[in-house]
Amino acid sequence: MQASEQREPFEERHFTVPELAEMWNLSREFVRQVVQSEPGVTEWVRQQPGRRRYRVLRVPQSVAERLYNRALGKAEDCATRTSNGTWDQQPNHRRRSR
Repeated sequence: MQASEQREPFEERHFTVPELAEMWNLSREFVRQVVQSEPGVTEWVRQQPGRRRYRVLRVPQSVAERLYNRALGKAEDCATRTSNGTWDQQPNHRRRSR
């Protein structure tokens, strides 16, 4: 996205953690761990005395796209390295005969 196309944060779609988990076929906890420290993710916190802290995360579409593209780039990089034979090659281990 170029600077001229950049949307205001409140104008773009915001996803919940369960929505992203379902879209990406991942667990909610894993998605929560991935997005919680990502720049641009909004965190709403409610803390009442004597009660647990309640957090709500909202992920803007641009952040979700960035995370997905980052993961996709890593997957493509790994696939390229594997197909070139420069990575993920296991040495032949022979069992010792007893």
